[in-house]
Amino acid sequence: MFGDDPTDPGASPVDDAGRMPVAGAEGWRYEPFERDEATGEHRITLVRETDGEEVRMTLPAFVEQGDELGEIALLVIRARERWRELKGLGG
Repeated sequence: MFGDDPTDPGASPVDDAGRMPVAGAEGWRYEPFERDEATGEHRITLVRETDGEEVRMTLPAFVEQGDELGEIALLVIRARERWRELKGLGG
């Protein structure tokens, strides 16, 4: 689905809709990024494939390296999942 064929090292992880898996976060994917032309900010939406849960974040223009974006995405996903678990315990 995401072109991650191990026999094709040149295969792109991006699917036909422009989505791509979040490395290290099983079942989560990036939606296509949006960019605010006025500020250069990146608007990023992360979606959990199992239930469609969405997390949106806006990052400054200077955060543009893939490894930086990936680390931030993982932090945000972990925080969201922890928040949801705690919310479930409280009520």
